[in-house]
Amino acid sequence: MNDSLDEKECMLRRIKQLYGDRLSEEQLDAVEKKLEPILSALKDVREVPLENGDEPMIVFKPYREDRI
Repeated sequence: MNDSLDEKECMLRRIKQLYGDRLSEEQLDAVEKKLEPILSALKDVREVPLENGDEPMIVFKPYREDRI
């Protein structure tokens, strides 16, 4: 079993612990399917090498109508 399956299984167990009494089997199946793209994206994010002091790539500047 690989890490992503272990992580997926851990997440599913935790979800069942917290919400299992309120979710049907169909809903739990839907949650499991929705975890797959989340775990895939998480894997991609984890592969980006970052140091503690790395700054964001783009600085967010909110639009301010009074400063046009």
